[in-house]
Amino acid sequence: TRSEDASRLKSRMGSYAAPFPDKQVVQPVIAEDSKSRSRMGFNHPELAKMLCPVKYLVDYLKDPAETNKKIQSGSLKVTAALWPAYLYPGDKPGQDFDPDDIIEGLFRGYLLER
Repeated sequence: TRSEDASRLKSRMGSYAAPFPDKQVVQPVIAEDSKSRSRMGFNHPELAKMLCPVKYLVDYLKDPAETNKKIQSGSLKVTAALWPAYLYPGDKPGQDFDPDDIIEGLFRGYLLER
């Protein structure tokens, strides 16, 4: 079932989301036995960087806490029309994003190639 698939993915997210999972998982580590979502999504520093729309990525990299606060409060909107950083190539999410050509590299992020 879908819920079983999702629970399996959650327990492996730390290694799946890492650019080089054979070397290091995302930090802080996502515990395999964690039932809580409190350290997932925008609440996790590495996952938040991946989910951050590339439109806000420069600001996020300068001040992650402030940008995340604005995203969570709704003053910076996260919509389906704003592509998340993980969709673009680079060892770090959105690293190779070209703001002058948002289509270049789209859907070539390492997470999608797995």
